[in-house]
Amino acid sequence: MNRFSVSDLEAIDRLWRSVPADHVWTGWSATGDEPEEITLYRTRAHWRRFPLRKSNAEFVLYDDKGTEVARSTSPLNLLEQVEAIPGLAA
Repeated sequence: MNRFSVSDLEAIDRLWRSVPADHVWTGWSATGDEPEEITLYRTRAHWRRFPLRKSNAEFVLYDDKGTEVARSTSPLNLLEQVEAIPGLAA
């Protein structure tokens, strides 16, 4: 896996800040200046934690069990992928 660059982190942060307050994507976290993994968080009703990794020119999203659930070539497409993932059954 590749590391996220500062510009990758800035793009993800801009995208996250652009969504409305009631959006399913509630936040993200990363450790270090150029992390190998970012964690995306969703709302309590749809609670899931998704590790995001970078592979060459793609963002690869995994579920909480480590299964790949989406690939994206752009942050905007990544947002669409996050929105499309169903919440946990009640």
